[in-house]
Amino acid sequence: MNLRSIPSAVHAWVYRRSGGAIAGRMFGAPVLLLITTGRKTGRQRTTPLMYLEDGNRIVIVASNAGADKHPTWYLNLRSNPNAVIELGRRSLPVVAEEPSSTETERLWPRLDQMYGGYASYRQRTRREIPLVILRPAPPAAPAKEKG
Repeated sequence: MNLRSIPSAVHAWVYRRSGGAIAGRMFGAPVLLLITTGRKTGRQRTTPLMYLEDGNRIVIVASNAGADKHPTWYLNLRSNPNAVIELGRRSLPVVAEEPSSTETERLWPRLDQMYGGYASYRQRTRREIPLVILRPAPPAAPAKEKG
């Protein structure tokens, strides 16, 4: 099955139904589901994305397959960095941030090794392809009792 040619909604449905056993890898790389809040609509948006683990952080690439505009999910994260990722059957709240230039230089070789297409995407586009770091969200503060 060529996962690249199926719509994101179908990919996400198959991923969820199988707990990531099907559609949990693309081009040999692991896939997660990123749930962002639409910056214009306020609706939840789900996007399957390849990812790289970096300690307790997750790294995703706003490549948009080398297009000259940023992917919608990236713009949504810039507007609201709070998101949720699904890794298999686990759902985890995360906060998005941009890596430092030093981190970016350190991560690109690992990302290129994970998926060789990223190098051609960077050559094809006029924009700098951003990386996004997803950190576990801090636990929510317990609600205070009224008294």
